[in-house]
Amino acid sequence: MKNVPRMLLLATALLAFPAVRGAQATSINLVSNGGFEQTSNGSNQMANYSSSLNGWSLAAVDQNTATYGAYGAYSFVMTSPTATVNAPIGGTFSMVAGDASPDGGNLFAATSQSGAEGRQELSQTISGLTVGNEYTLSFYEGLGQRSGYTGATSGYWDVYFGSEYFSFPDDNTPSGGFSGWTQRSTTFTASSPSQQLMFAFVGSSNAATFPVGVLDGVWLGEPSPPAPVPEIDPATGSCALALVVGLAAILDQRRRVALVA
Repeated sequence: MKNVPRMLLLATALLAFPAVRGAQATSINLVSNGGFEQTSNGSNQMANYSSSLNGWSLAAVDQNTATYGAYGAYSFVMTSPTATVNAPIGGTFSMVAGDASPDGGNLFAATSQSGAEGRQELSQTISGLTVGNEYTLSFYEGLGQRSGYTGATSGYWDVYFGSEYFSFPDDNTPSGGFSGWTQRSTTFTASSPSQQLMFAFVGSSNAATFPVGVLDGVWLGEPSPPAPVPEIDPATGSCALALVVGLAAILDQRRRVALVA
């Protein structure tokens, strides 16, 4: 091997790393503003009252929007769970504890003071769907408690996509605790080219504990196909082979000339 000319070894090595085609395709997120970064009036605001979330709609369920009564439900766009928000609901709002979202940036926080009797529904119409195709939904969620309140609490997120529905397991926290962030994932099948995606936080029925659900990093798309087996690019592979043959011929001719001399 040590008698083989270095140029021939170098040229031969080109064939060991041929150009390949068929990089793995990535699925596009069909959700607009899934990280809640785009708002009408910045962060740490009461959603739909002081600042709206681009691409999303909020609908109150059994909420007296004029007086924010006992069965009211409120939501916020926040930079962290413990950030302080000036809110027209009797002072400021923050959570007792909580970690920054794994998705980074803003998060969406929703309250539910009396189970399903008081909640807000966060929704968005998803277009460009192919009927019969499966779509994967994933998001980060967690459970905490409003500052100034005590007692163990629980809560969960209801998720709707068109006519399909999925309820994720309860989060449970001790008084003043935070559940941590959990990434949830499920699969839906499209039944229409456009469908509504909706989230609704349902807290424990004990209004005195004031549970707060947090949400971030919402992603919906078709599952990515497996990466294809790399194949040699014919054009690049042919060039490399021609280079090897050509260099070998030149080196062989030089060796013959040297022998004659």
